[in-house]
Amino acid sequence: MKKPQWIALALTGVVVVLILIAPNHTGKFEDAEMQAQTTPPDIEFKIDSALRIIASEQPMQGILLLRSVAEEDPFNFRAQYNLGKFSAQTGQWEKVIERFEKVQEIDPEFAETDFWLGLANFNLQRPTEAKSFLESFVSREKENAQLLNEAETMLNQLK
Repeated sequence: MKKPQWIALALTGVVVVLILIAPNHTGKFEDAEMQAQTTPPDIEFKIDSALRIIASEQPMQGILLLRSVAEEDPFNFRAQYNLGKFSAQTGQWEKVIERFEKVQEIDPEFAETDFWLGLANFNLQRPTEAKSFLESFVSREKENAQLLNEAETMLNQLK
């Protein structure tokens, strides 16, 4: 074998070894990723398609597709999570609560749920509930600086 082939083979071996010994870092969407592995591919394809359509010029068509996924599989994390966020964008606060209560049921450890439930209750002028969820979010979340900042701003307004 020529020298460049040996180098390429050695580098490939190093990459394989590094992948095998690398620590498994879990992110906030670990459960969603696990669900994606066990969810039929057509459901994941529908969700991906819906999100692309929502980002296009026909968002309502994508929302309807995403809602059909949520009806077909009510415990689909990605469908419920995204529908909850889109409900927040349109100020449908009761829907935000409905969707994120389902997200919380699917994954009780997902801290971001507390932010969205706090935001919805804040906008529905339910200060006790908003404060409880927002304080829980601030104590649990350590990575999402933008949402942490928004939560702290709302908490300051509630004081």
